[in-house]
Amino acid sequence: MKELVKQLEAYDGEDELIVAYWDKEIVSMYGSPDLTDEEWGQVVWRYEDGEFSWQSDAAVLFVDLSKEVRKETEKYGSEK
Repeated sequence: MKELVKQLEAYDGEDELIVAYWDKEIVSMYGSPDLTDEEWGQVVWRYEDGEFSWQSDAAVLFVDLSKEVRKETEKYGSEK
């Protein structure tokens, strides 16, 4: 969590961000077995060691949404 806080401190307080996080309890609600803190630490380490498909999928989705918003702005103008 320290790393997330450090990264967030680099942004202006008015910046709009999308942040996804997972903790042991949330993962257990999706059907994970009950894990010890040590086992959860291994899950976190393995996750941080590579990029998973949802990250790539999210990146593609954000680009697609950005393009849609830009097209709408160009077509209808900005509300601001």
